[in-house]
Amino acid sequence: MNNRVNSIERRSVPCYFCNNFLEEKYLYNHVKHCGSVLEECSFKCGVYVPRKNMENHRKTCNRNITKGNNQIKEIQDSLWKNKVFSVLTLLRSAINIEEKERRILQDNMSQCLKLLNSQQKSIDFLRFQLTNIIKEYHQSSEMLNQKLNDLEITCDNMEQRTSLSFQQISEQLKFLHDELTNEQNKHDEVLDNWSLELKDLKTFLTKENVHINNIWQEQQQSINDLKLELEMRCKNSKELMDQQRFIMEKIKDLEKEIQGQLEITTNQKSDIKELKFQMKENLKYLEELIKDNLKFNISEFPNYQYKHECCDQYSNNGRLLWKIDRYKEKMTEAKENHCVLYSPKFLNKEYGYTLRLKLFLNGIGQWKDRHIIGCLQVETGKWDPLLDWPCILKATAILRNQENPANDIKKFVKAVGQDKSNSNDVNKETGIYMFIPHTILTRYPGYIKDNALFLDIQVTNTKSSVSTLSLTS
Repeated sequence: MNNRVNSIERRSVPCYFCNNFLEEKYLYNHVKHCGSVLEECSFKCGVYVPRKNMENHRKTCNRNITKGNNQIKEIQDSLWKNKVFSVLTLLRSAINIEEKERRILQDNMSQCLKLLNSQQKSIDFLRFQLTNIIKEYHQSSEMLNQKLNDLEITCDNMEQRTSLSFQQISEQLKFLHDELTNEQNKHDEVLDNWSLELKDLKTFLTKENVHINNIWQEQQQSINDLKLELEMRCKNSKELMDQQRFIMEKIKDLEKEIQGQLEITTNQKSDIKELKFQMKENLKYLEELIKDNLKFNISEFPNYQYKHECCDQYSNNGRLLWKIDRYKEKMTEAKENHCVLYSPKFLNKEYGYTLRLKLFLNGIGQWKDRHIIGCLQVETGKWDPLLDWPCILKATAILRNQENPANDIKKFVKAVGQDKSNSNDVNKETGIYMFIPHTILTRYPGYIKDNALFLDIQVTNTKSSVSTLSLTS
């Protein structure tokens, strides 16, 4: 039994590179130092040489290779390395699998040996005591022999499998060797083509260098001529700089005079603004005096004549066609003095609310200098005590196109009215404003004609409620 175990442990295995038969436990260390293992040349010439022939190859290796060939060889060497590494990984995976199986067998054998030793000790100890125990020992030994025979059969099967796998690997290596030889031949052909192309490039470069030298000599003469011209122009430029300095001094003196005149003009403008303000106040005072005189004169007429005139001065059908004359002059006044225009008063219906449109020609707030902004206002009227308060009035303001009515611009306006006789009934909410961009009026000339602009205001509906109303402005 011991001889069989030793024969299994000392099973010989061939080396993959030198084909020498060794014990399986020494195979891994042998491969590390085997002289037939292929290694890449340290000078990176693209050749794999056995270890024992590496020194001879280094003596004969060609080191003077151009940079272009080295780059091509490095690319091809990387391809060869990838292929060789793939083959080596296959070999390593096969070796690892076989080593695992071998270790499993060794573990089983060691366990069996331990059992045999323990049984032999027990038999020697009990041989003198009981004969029945000897019979049982013989039976157990027969069982162990059968197990060992089974293990030998399995080992033989494993050897057959490994031999088949080694044959397959050798066939693959032969196939790879053939491919390597073919690719080396192709590589040599490519190198020959590259060498021919390099020769052609060298001849072409020599010709171009001669041509460039000739051109450079011709241009040097022109450069010298240009240098002379620049020197002459620099002399002229100095004279021009002196003249320019004299002119700049004159300009500075003129600027000082202009600043003095600007200060005078600003003072005059401020005086003119003060005079305009005083004129406006005087005009307002005169208008108030005229109104007081008119009221006094009207009170002398009979009551029926007064009623007839009050009814006729407002339109009572909910519509007002407002003509704004002298548009350009009023726009300039709005830009300079923030003037506001008010339309004539009108009624939304007979015996209804009195309304008028407030117009900011130059805009207000963030829309200043960009839009015309208008808002509808509810004014105090004769029939206010008979009407419902608060009220919401909606209207459409149409900017008329005097050339083509199809291009009229329609805007919606909303007003909130409170009973002004009741001081406690106050609503902070405002109506909806209309916005007309200045760009529309400048692009399309049909809206302003003969320095006049027409706005058609039409009241659409009226709402009233007792509770406080909240609206978005």
